[in-house]
Amino acid sequence: MKRSKRMKVVVDLAKHKVNDAAKALAYVQNQLRNDQDQLVQLNQFLEEYRTSSRTEGAKGISVQQFQIYNDFAENVELAIGQQEQQVGVVQGQINQLRQYWQKMDARHKGLEKLLNNIRKEEDAAVERQVQKEQDEFASRSKRRVW
Repeated sequence: MKRSKRMKVVVDLAKHKVNDAAKALAYVQNQLRNDQDQLVQLNQFLEEYRTSSRTEGAKGISVQQFQIYNDFAENVELAIGQQEQQVGVVQGQINQLRQYWQKMDARHKGLEKLLNNIRKEEDAAVERQVQKEQDEFASRSKRRVW
C-alpha cells in the first residue's frame, strides 16, 4: 500500500475529529443562546412582577401579602443568579471546545499538507521512473539502428 493511501486514512480520521468538534461547538453555542434567552426572560419576568407588585401595593395590601410578593421576588432573583452561573459555565465550555476545535483543525490542515507533499514525492518518483524507462528505450533504439 502506498504511503499516501496510508496517510489518507490518518487525514480522514483527523477530518472526522474536526467535524465532531465543530458539531459539539455548535450544540453548546445553541445551548448558550437558549440559556441566555431564559436569563432574559427571567429578568423581564422579575421586572414585570415588581411593577405589578408596586401597583398592587399602591392600592393597599396586607403585610402578609407584601411578604409573599417579596419572597417570590427573592426566589426569582435566586433563579436569575443560578441562570447567570449556568451561562458562565456554558461560556467556559464554549471556550474549551473552540480551543479543541482549533487544535484539531490545525492538526488536520498539517496532515493534509503532509499528504500533499507525500503525493508530490510519489508523483515525482513515478515521473522519474517513466523518464528512466523512456531514456533506456531511446538508448536501446539508437543501438539497434546503428
